[in-house]
Amino acid sequence: MNQSSTTDAQQHNELYQPYLSLNMTYAPGANSNITGKRRRQLTMMIVARFNIISPTLIMWLYGVSKHQALEHLNKLVKEQLLEMMTTFRSPDGRVYVLSYNGARYAEELMCMSVYFRSTANPALQFNANSVHHDLIAIYCCLRGVKNQLGLSMWNGIITEPEFKRLFKSNAVRNVDGLVMEADGCIAAIEIEHSFKNKQAREKILLKWLYALKEGYYSKVFLFSQSQHIFEDIKRFHRQLFDELPSRYDKASKKPLLSEADVLLLQSAIIYRTKFCDEITALFYR
Repeated sequence: MNQSSTTDAQQHNELYQPYLSLNMTYAPGANSNITGKRRRQLTMMIVARFNIISPTLIMWLYGVSKHQALEHLNKLVKEQLLEMMTTFRSPDGRVYVLSYNGARYAEELMCMSVYFRSTANPALQFNANSVHHDLIAIYCCLRGVKNQLGLSMWNGIITEPEFKRLFKSNAVRNVDGLVMEADGCIAAIEIEHSFKNKQAREKILLKWLYALKEGYYSKVFLFSQSQHIFEDIKRFHRQLFDELPSRYDKASKKPLLSEADVLLLQSAIIYRTKFCDEITALFYR
């Protein structure tokens, strides 16, 4: 990374810090009262940061039954902190979103402003068309900070809605999240749950390259429920790495990819194949 990119990365990291410093880990308390309080607070922070939550995620995160997950979420609805929305795009047939009171409570928990679209229609608090994708993204982000035998894969996260609010330029691809590894490296998370054509892959690849060179992140972690989707992505990438160095940008008259660009992308893109079975078990049962 050159000096300019290093400076850009440092500037981006300063913007990231308030979000990365939020503690999203969960550990049961010494008694049921403390455990309940910790679950309540973490659930509200998740919904405030990701816009939605589902019973399946609550079951996995807290290690509880479906009945207990529903009981937990419906209690928050009764307290007027969350609202329940039915949708066939969720494996549970429902998701839960913030209420106005819930947004204000989350602000107190996190000591930062919570974006809330004031409207009489709670359905406008989330994107109904991307619910399945977004729930998988939440799982992948939280999977890395969930304490397992005292270990975590990363120390902090930035959600897709937060990333979108930080960077509004069309030059930057809206990734599905950012995570900070133990060594301080920032990686983008991308959920690949469907097949895309070669043209789409090319656009995504070039936007990743721009972000990598500008210091938005230093790696791209790909998650999917399907090994076949991963193989399809790798096939297109191999083709594009061969073709793009000999194709030229009309404005700059330079190759779309240099040899250095190809090496950067090859080293930065990481396929997290070991999570395929986990994602399938939770979201495609």
